[in-house]
Amino acid sequence: MQAAPPPRNTVLRILDLLRPYGGYIAALLLSTAVMGGLAAVPILITGSLVDKVFTNRQMEYYFPLGLAMVATWSLYKLVYLFQCTLFVWIGQHFILDIRTKLYRHILSLSLRFFGRHSAGKLVNRLMGDSGTVQSLMASSAMQIFFDLVIAFCASVISITLSWRLYLALVFFLVIFVLNFRLFRGKISTYSRFTRTAYDRLASGVQNRLGGYLAVKTFGTEERENLLFAEQAYATTDFMRLQNLASNEFSRNVLLLQSLGYGIIYFLGCALVLQGQMTYGDVLAFASYTLMLLMPAVRLSNLADVLQQVAVATDRLCEIFDEVPEISDSPDARDMPTLKGKVDFQNIKFHYNPGIEIIKGFELHVQPGQTIALIGPTGCGKSTILNLLTRYYDVTGGAILLDDVDIRQIKLGSLRRHFGVVLQESNLFSTTVLENIRYSRPDATLEEVIAAAKAAEIHDFILTLEQGYDTMLGDFGVELSVGQKQRINIARAICADPAIIIMDEATSSLDSDSEQAIQKAMDRILQGRTSFIVAHRLSTIRNADKIILLDDGVICEQGTHDELMAIPDGHYRELYLKHIGKGVIEDDEEGQR
Repeated sequence: MQAAPPPRNTVLRILDLLRPYGGYIAALLLSTAVMGGLAAVPILITGSLVDKVFTNRQMEYYFPLGLAMVATWSLYKLVYLFQCTLFVWIGQHFILDIRTKLYRHILSLSLRFFGRHSAGKLVNRLMGDSGTVQSLMASSAMQIFFDLVIAFCASVISITLSWRLYLALVFFLVIFVLNFRLFRGKISTYSRFTRTAYDRLASGVQNRLGGYLAVKTFGTEERENLLFAEQAYATTDFMRLQNLASNEFSRNVLLLQSLGYGIIYFLGCALVLQGQMTYGDVLAFASYTLMLLMPAVRLSNLADVLQQVAVATDRLCEIFDEVPEISDSPDARDMPTLKGKVDFQNIKFHYNPGIEIIKGFELHVQPGQTIALIGPTGCGKSTILNLLTRYYDVTGGAILLDDVDIRQIKLGSLRRHFGVVLQESNLFSTTVLENIRYSRPDATLEEVIAAAKAAEIHDFILTLEQGYDTMLGDFGVELSVGQKQRINIARAICADPAIIIMDEATSSLDSDSEQAIQKAMDRILQGRTSFIVAHRLSTIRNADKIILLDDGVICEQGTHDELMAIPDGHYRELYLKHIGKGVIEDDEEGQR
């Protein structure tokens, strides 16, 4: 596994995400700077009106100053309209890009990653956290920049009006900063705790709704209600602490704003009485004081948002920082065709260092052969198939397809040659046609129908009201386990693979469904290399080679007749023990 890149500053991460929009953001910043400058002008005009027109009755300034006021605000509104339009466009495309890139990256990650992260957690990252980051584009980022421009303009003009009042203003600004630093850590910590609790809550809901049948079967509704309430309460409790910290921060800000404005206005009036300032200058300075203090008030409202954005960005980047364990090597090549020859050359594998699951597995398979893998649970049957399809890489030895190491074949090219049917049927909430065609999107309707016929499901599909256009899953028809599995088999056939993998494909079916699927399997396995993991004796008896595994090594191998000819063989013992049941059971097998 490649090492993940070292963590980076959150601001740099956000800038990385925004880099494709550099030109548009530059236009936003420029328009914001113009707006900030324009916003400072009306205050100067107001001060001049008070001093020249209202106090000194210099009426020749009335119309020019009034016209300047109207022109300034009109231009401000036009720039504001442009900025809002650009905001919306960037925000929509930004969130689309983030979600698309994150989804693509998630799908590129290896099985080990999905073993560590539940579907509910990933959905929360993909939709929830990305939406939080979008709020930065909604208004927060530009508002901060606008406030900075306003603060700069207000500071420059305020100093020219009265450096004494400006010192008092700086004093209050320092207190604002100290208040922010005091509460920033609390808000950030509680925000992260809240997000983590949401992950746990979403994962729990997803798991339990997905396992609704077990909940109903064992009557555990009340227990699940209590567990959900406990997790929801933990989430709410962290959110309450976060809100308390935010509210306390905002209360202090509002208090400082009121005190600062009142004291500065009082001191300005004192300077007017001493003849050191005009009343118009005091009004202008008081307005600029608000322009400096109001950003601090807005910052109190944005502080929580900014901290949530920072946390959400870190959580998104945790996923982006995940490096796929399995990836194409620089010299990997396509294999457009495959005969189906497979060589396992003394392969070894471990999930955790020091605990080997596969311990020197050696097997040579000719094109068109059917290989049955049997053995107790945990002996490595499914692991070998996962290594063959390169969901994991071997830690020792090599697997060759048509004499080519699978690590030298591009993943997309490699997996196109496999048709896989697992114990659990995986159907999507779309039509029957699209479910079967999922393995090969360019398959024609005739090819889909041929695959359905081979899987013994075509006749049933025709009984549905809309035939192959019938929706499955949510808001569609419900199917039996056997019907779902036959559609899965049709999907595997539709891919026209060189190698078929059947991993416990019939273990959960009734006898009628199992017989129908067995007929389909006999038809589709002809001329294809196939690997079968099964407990059904009828499924494995006709295999070209039966591999009996135990603890990651091959105990016995051969045809059914060859293995039965071994007087004290383990396979013979298992077969004779379970022939009446038709199923080799793990629990007894594992007691050898």
